[in-house]
Amino acid sequence: MLLLSIRPFILKALLAVSLICSGLFQGCSVVKATSGEKARDLSVLNIGTDRYVVLAELGEPVMSEKNQDGTRVDVFKFVQGQHGAAKAGKAFGYGLLAVGTLGISELVTNPVEGTIGGGAEIQLKVAYDVGNKVSEVVVLKDNRWVPVQKLGETNQDSQQSSEQKVVSVSVIN
Repeated sequence: MLLLSIRPFILKALLAVSLICSGLFQGCSVVKATSGEKARDLSVLNIGTDRYVVLAELGEPVMSEKNQDGTRVDVFKFVQGQHGAAKAGKAFGYGLLAVGTLGISELVTNPVEGTIGGGAEIQLKVAYDVGNKVSEVVVLKDNRWVPVQKLGETNQDSQQSSEQKVVSVSVIN
């Protein structure tokens, strides 16, 4: 008889602890998924693009030098984030998991989003001609797992996989 009266108490206590934990953990991975670095438009690395367009999209270079012949070389280092639709999709999925598991999924999704969800570092060396137009792009480091948009490719080009676009891009490993 005592056992039957204790069981509902334990179930209610577990439910209360689960709800409290879900309230505490709720939103951590969701917030991490929606915040973070924005995706930069890598199509500005097309040959012939003006240097100021590259600077406007990628920000200030970590190093810039002007050669004696009037050409210029910039080195960029930035974190390539994710597009808004990808962020929203991840946040929706994490929120659904958190609600469905009463917050327990946050024990997994929060660290995962914290380690791999923040974007990937890219380092580039961009050379310009005397008219300040992109003449060459050298990839020094690209930590993206899946490059959604290749360097020097517009978003429309990445969707048209049947046509291949040749761009002067070198990769150094």
